[in-house]
Amino acid sequence: MEDRKRTVLAAIIIAVVFLAVLYSFSLNLFAVPPELVIADTDATASIDPGGEDPDERGGVAVEVSTQTVQSLVASLARYESYSRTMTIEYYSERGSAGLVAAQTWVDHGWTRSSVTLGSGRVEHSIVGEGQLWLWYDQDDQVYTGPATGTAADLAQRLPTYEDVLALNQASITGAGYVERDGLPCVYVEAVHSGLGYVERYWVSETSGLLMAAETEKDGELVYSMASHEVISPLDQAAGVFSLPDGTELHSPER
Repeated sequence: MEDRKRTVLAAIIIAVVFLAVLYSFSLNLFAVPPELVIADTDATASIDPGGEDPDERGGVAVEVSTQTVQSLVASLARYESYSRTMTIEYYSERGSAGLVAAQTWVDHGWTRSSVTLGSGRVEHSIVGEGQLWLWYDQDDQVYTGPATGTAADLAQRLPTYEDVLALNQASITGAGYVERDGLPCVYVEAVHSGLGYVERYWVSETSGLLMAAETEKDGELVYSMASHEVISPLDQAAGVFSLPDGTELHSPER
């Protein structure tokens, strides 16, 4: 009976991830790709706080505003090989409703995540080449299904990176360069007034990764995510992209 419950649960998780991926994919498919434009001088804007000369950082500080921030985020290059840990917390009216810790390894299109749930159970997933593999600690059963686009982010309980690009520009109420946990980040805030939600994102200038995110509902925090140290390139990754039976799905480049 317990095995049957686990099978049903895993099937539901895969189905939810698949449907979420389809939904996110459809948003991006029909959205008009943002173009990099010169910032409106009349709009609220900020300049990269680093203020270094071009020869010190290899580029020129770019002005960012609510009109240009999506183009700036789209231009950031994400690390292709790295590992990191994250903390995700959900809140209810009574306070913290659940804490999730996620450890992630990424290498050239492959993502392995180990997510420790509030119950203490660890959920493992590997996403690569259009497939999702899912299993739990102390369970040899591996569930698999199709995965495209944002499945890897969803498996980590993260807002998808593309969520920022899919925002209706009219909903973006704040943008700029800020420092978050000692890292220079691009900041985006969006308000969905009809639904009562406020979303905030911090994207690292250095790694191009989402480093923090928050969602408020009617002024109350309902979700927060914080990323810890990012190590790039991926180090000590032997066996990371292997299934419980030892099948190696991907071997990181050396």
